[in-house]
Amino acid sequence: MRGRRAHCARAIAVTWLLGAAALVGCGGTSAKVLARVDGAAPLGPSPRVDVFLLRSVSTCAVGKACTAGDASQCFYLADSTGSRVSFSTDGLRFVEPDDPRTQTADRVECFKLVLDDAAAATARDRMASLRSSVFQASGGTVDLDMRIREVPSFDAAFIVFNTGPFLPPSSLETLGLGTVSRDTDFVYALSGYRDPETGLQPKLDYCAGTNWLLQGVLGASPYTWMALTDRCLRAEAMMGTFLSQAFFGMRDVLGLTYPRDYPACGRGDSDPRQWFPDVDDCTRDPDAPACGQASCPDWLAFYQHVVTAHWPRAAAYNGNYCADGRMDNDETGVDTGGVCDLIGR
Repeated sequence: MRGRRAHCARAIAVTWLLGAAALVGCGGTSAKVLARVDGAAPLGPSPRVDVFLLRSVSTCAVGKACTAGDASQCFYLADSTGSRVSFSTDGLRFVEPDDPRTQTADRVECFKLVLDDAAAATARDRMASLRSSVFQASGGTVDLDMRIREVPSFDAAFIVFNTGPFLPPSSLETLGLGTVSRDTDFVYALSGYRDPETGLQPKLDYCAGTNWLLQGVLGASPYTWMALTDRCLRAEAMMGTFLSQAFFGMRDVLGLTYPRDYPACGRGDSDPRQWFPDVDDCTRDPDAPACGQASCPDWLAFYQHVVTAHWPRAAAYNGNYCADGRMDNDETGVDTGGVCDLIGR
């Protein structure tokens, strides 16, 4: 068990918001110093965020032609001229380019998701902005330790969610398990959403997805994949995925239970840290500015409110079950065995 913290954890469960290559380039936090607010001190060690910038990810769609009359029921790849090829979701798979199924399937189309230099620089900037936003919203008590590493290229098997792809953490295990550690609290895999060279772009039902622990993670903490479309580059998408991971860490590692059967607006507990709203609760959180409204007018403002008002102050955050001081998940001993013996090696 690492010395920096030990917390209780509970049982565990993807929520959706909106071949191995060598790792190159190691980054620390995106800024050396952020000014503290009103003399605030961080609550224990800074939560660690491991970010993988996936510069080029190659995969192949295999399956059969889509015959549905409604194109929205199909998976398709498009370029500037429109849809180039479509697949039925029945039997659709996303496999690595050297998978034997690329030779036998009725229909095959390989594609890449590329982060060019400009997009990679923007991704770094957005993660720095996330760190700053969390720091400011928390009054200087939550200072994310951002670790950014670039992966030049690799082949991946995506999974199908709805009618589009999602990059599962299992595809990153060979190149990523040695990079994350027991200090890792959040994991991000950031990719492009198209191939700028060919113009080929897959249908993405969701540009971001977050897994809780039993859904499959990279190491022992929650995991988010983001394909950096314009929508997923927005500040509210970055903050929303962060809070989704934090919600799962608090529930599944720290063992903090937060019922969602809220009281009426304005009638929550006098201590707002007695509950931690889900990212969808903008109009239900009793002390949120938009509580009771028909829709959320400002998601980013709500997310900042959650950090400001609801982030637990009693203990340091822990999002890693290999450092929770108990035997859980795939462990064979307290914080040993299973993936705990693989991470950081």
